[in-house]
Amino acid sequence: MTAATQLPAFSPVVVIGAGPTGLAAAALLATMGVEVCVLERNASPLIVPRAIVLDDEGARTLQAAGAAEDFLPLAVEGEGPLFYDDDNAVFAEVGAGAREFGFSKRYFIHQPELEQSLLQRISRCANAGVHFSAELQALHDDGEHISLKVNLRGVTHPMKASVVLACDGARSTVRDLLGIQMLGSTYDDNWLVIDTLNDPDTMPNSKAFCHVQRPYMSIPAPRGGRRYEFKMLPGESREAMTLPASIRKLMAPIRQLNDSDIARIAVYTFQARIAEQLTRGRVLLMGDAAHLTPPFAGQGMNAGLRDAMNVAWKVAMVVRGQASSSLLASYEVERRQPISAMIQLAVTMGEIIMPVNSEDRALRGALFAKLNHFPGGRDFLVGMKFKPRPRYDDGVFVGLQRPEVPASLVGSMIPQPRVRTPQGIQRLDDVIGPRFALLVQNLATEHFAASHLSTLWPELSPTLISLTSLTSLTSKSEHKPPLVLRGELLDPDIALPLLAHRDQILLVRPDRYAAVAFYPEQMQAVVTAFRAQLSDTTL
Repeated sequence: MTAATQLPAFSPVVVIGAGPTGLAAAALLATMGVEVCVLERNASPLIVPRAIVLDDEGARTLQAAGAAEDFLPLAVEGEGPLFYDDDNAVFAEVGAGAREFGFSKRYFIHQPELEQSLLQRISRCANAGVHFSAELQALHDDGEHISLKVNLRGVTHPMKASVVLACDGARSTVRDLLGIQMLGSTYDDNWLVIDTLNDPDTMPNSKAFCHVQRPYMSIPAPRGGRRYEFKMLPGESREAMTLPASIRKLMAPIRQLNDSDIARIAVYTFQARIAEQLTRGRVLLMGDAAHLTPPFAGQGMNAGLRDAMNVAWKVAMVVRGQASSSLLASYEVERRQPISAMIQLAVTMGEIIMPVNSEDRALRGALFAKLNHFPGGRDFLVGMKFKPRPRYDDGVFVGLQRPEVPASLVGSMIPQPRVRTPQGIQRLDDVIGPRFALLVQNLATEHFAASHLSTLWPELSPTLISLTSLTSLTSKSEHKPPLVLRGELLDPDIALPLLAHRDQILLVRPDRYAAVAFYPEQMQAVVTAFRAQLSDTTL
């Protein structure tokens, strides 16, 4: 954590809020060489558990931010969820899933440790600072700069920024100052959340007990802990249910619980909401300030990390003068539909977990009995195969609507297989680094791309990576490193989608989404088209 006593008069990027979304965005920007200042109204990082699930896309964001190596050993790598009926028999089970993006599908985490890992990463960057006890009081965008008034430990400081990222949570000050409303609905039911220590259940699976009378969840936590979430019944008050005696009574059928085994008790009201605007000029709402998701699919914090990954490279290009500020509008264009889809996924999972009455329970039982005869359909439903894939239907891409090849990756997050390089085996993203990349998969396209780097978006400084065979690693070539980084794709099942572009050049954005795929003879047209995307005022 940066020990900061004074605020800078100007910072290219100011991040409001030092939760996972804000810290991830700051770490990503610092890694990209952008000066960033984080303002947090609390006096210190919160030490209570909150988010408990990190997914593979979230882990990939931490990897890009430089925090995954330190943090992931502290997490519990999870197996697939289990679903129990009223007789406590498993009626559905989800497998662990493939590591297509380089990481397990789910990790169970202690959020304060994740934030501490990001703070430590930021503290190692000379171009980033985090200020606690710094509360935003006013904000005004004059078209050239954003003016802020910040109360730092009782003293008001004026600041200016080029871009402001509002990551200040569900009760966002920035959102209120801008007058942006939250759209959507709130669940009528409250849920009681109990974080425990020394739990006898050591299974690395989350468990959904889909009981009609009182559904509840049991979720692994690091170092022998476990979280329990109980639906509160009509007439149960927050005050009565959070008493230690009430907690012990509720937990009695599950485990013996001493007061010393209770790490936290909270009551949540789950919401499914999204801001009416995600962007207002050069102010961007992110994380819980922009959207609130029921917890049933474990996507709340992860959606915020996706926001950070989407936004960071765009902000970096704008503050460097490499792109028009209109590029920031693509955040809303790209993220609104996936955010809405994830909220709907969580609502759907909640309907499976929370049968309202015996008729709902009977319907669910009949549905899964039928699906036993159709494993693909059962896997689709309970295995969350209907979870939206990381793909954008609009935004900063070329050829998105009319792909050149079947199974095109343009608009999609590319897989992350391991790559064997002369320096050893690495994950693909570690080979790419925090920048754009040009991926080629044969010597002909490698030679072409290397010969035309002065034309292939030199303003992006893309890394040219040749993912060829082992023999080409030792073959002679007129192009020498660092002009070309060579590697052999490992993990063929994971790498398979890349083969759709084996005769093309693939431009990959810093958020690991494929932006353009083209044949050499199309170079001039696609270079012009993507360059236009970076300054397109119609986004």
